[in-house]
Amino acid sequence: MALADLIARLERDAETRADQLDREATAQAEALRAEASRLLSQRREQELTRRRTERRVRHEGALAEARRAARGARLRAQHALLERIFARARALLPEAASSAEYCALLPAHYAEARRYVEGLKVIVRCHPSSAIWLHGTDAEATFVEDAAAAPGVLVWAADGSVAIDNTLPARVQRLEAKLAVELLAEVLSPSPRGGEGRGEGLPKRSDESGGAS
Repeated sequence: MALADLIARLERDAETRADQLDREATAQAEALRAEASRLLSQRREQELTRRRTERRVRHEGALAEARRAARGARLRAQHALLERIFARARALLPEAASSAEYCALLPAHYAEARRYVEGLKVIVRCHPSSAIWLHGTDAEATFVEDAAAAPGVLVWAADGSVAIDNTLPARVQRLEAKLAVELLAEVLSPSPRGGEGRGEGLPKRSDESGGAS
């Protein structure tokens, strides 16, 4: 083979190899660009997901806080309402205590308290307005009239071991927890019952059994 032919062949082989390397380099560059684009899209999606998660967490936290605040405000409003109702009821106690309806219940209230100290000698402290309704109910009891006493009966064991407060204020106080549930159920009911409001009727419910303290 002539030298010129050998040189020409080597040049062709070199060009072919250069073309092949250029194609391989171009393919590798495209692959790298595609991978970089994929990674960039993946990072963007991860960042968007992170931001969406953070926004959702912040939103849920703010919503939970708003709900807690609303519950707190609702409870405070309910408690304020109940306190106004009970304050009105307490203000009506003197009027209720002087009513014939309440006074007629005093012997039963005394008998209720007396059961807790059955068999013991007792001292009964009561207001003069209540005492006149209790005369003759218990010959073994010592009745002490006290103008400073609350309406109703306060029964002491003569030995001082126990005292049963069945006065009107004590009975109403024992009923307040039960009445609070009933009042809230009525106030919050979508279809309130008609008739007289419970706030005005509280003192009249002193005939319910309130237990002994």
